[in-house]
Amino acid sequence: MVPDEQRSWLGLRMVRGVGPVIYRGLLQAFGEPAAVFAASRRALEAAGARPEVAGAIRAFDDWGPVDQQLERLKRSGAGLVTWNAPAYPPNLREIHDPPPFLFAHGAVLPRDMLAVAVVGSRYVSAYGLRMARELTEGLVRHGLTVVSGMARGTDAQVHWTALRAGGRTLAVIGSGIDVVYPSEHKALFHKISTQGAVVTELLMGTQPDAENFPSRNRIISGLALGTVVIEAAEKSGSLITARLAADQGREVFAVPGAVGERTRGTHRLIRDGAKLTECAEDVVEELAPHLLGRVPPAVPVELSAEESALLGCMRHESLHIDAIITRSGCAAATVLQLLLALELKGVVQQLPGKVFAAAAVDLGPRAAKE
Repeated sequence: MVPDEQRSWLGLRMVRGVGPVIYRGLLQAFGEPAAVFAASRRALEAAGARPEVAGAIRAFDDWGPVDQQLERLKRSGAGLVTWNAPAYPPNLREIHDPPPFLFAHGAVLPRDMLAVAVVGSRYVSAYGLRMARELTEGLVRHGLTVVSGMARGTDAQVHWTALRAGGRTLAVIGSGIDVVYPSEHKALFHKISTQGAVVTELLMGTQPDAENFPSRNRIISGLALGTVVIEAAEKSGSLITARLAADQGREVFAVPGAVGERTRGTHRLIRDGAKLTECAEDVVEELAPHLLGRVPPAVPVELSAEESALLGCMRHESLHIDAIITRSGCAAATVLQLLLALELKGVVQQLPGKVFAAAAVDLGPRAAKE
């Protein structure tokens, strides 16, 4: 897309009162933003714009910030995928309020139409991490793209697992594409960009404020054929994603667990009609049954002797870094280096508060012998 076209796409989004629904109506009426800016006030109102919005479009002349956005976009290495472009995700185009464009770091491919969103708690349990890993590995082996939100906890586990399994993953963030949040996910951000894409509808430089995440959740569910919720409290953001998925006519799945605060939301989803989900096949048979029966074997994780020993010290528990250092008897710097290696392999997940959790995975023969 040439800069002048990008300029009009961004400019229309920055007009006061032009949200995703109004933007989509204007595109359907005029075809492209440049034609919207060229339209008369009467034509804009005839296309469904309220009088004050039509007036704001006609009066818009604040192109300085638009040009600043374009310059920041160029420096970031990301691209702009507009609603009428072939690369725009078809699943997302079908929802009631699709974003008029996405900032994307990486590439969204046609095969990403076969996508499943997997979401859950930031303060996830060891059980939740294990289910996130097992479900994601299964979905990837069946050829599905996995979508999540790149948050701490469940989301990060989902993305890392998909990457380690050699699959594709899409991350929808609640900030500008040039603002990586949380900051410790910079490596994850760039790795996702090589096996999928990080996307957002938010303008460059937008900070991850709380009000951004409910609207971001509609994109997570909108990119996917269905949404799986692993752990969710009664007021979890994951429940918002599930509700949005249902409103969009998409399937909702929920993983049961032990009775407690972490599972009240997921159990309520099951009572309300979400499909009880224990494995990836429960999802695949509902969304893409033609993919069943064509599953390559899982790729085992190869660990060094030191990595295996540290993993054994953790005993599949959630432990603070100090406890892991004490159990292992190793120097703090060595433990931190090993934990980073295990995290990159998808075997260990870092949780808030310098807590780490491990879950069982298929280890290669070398690790098993050692």
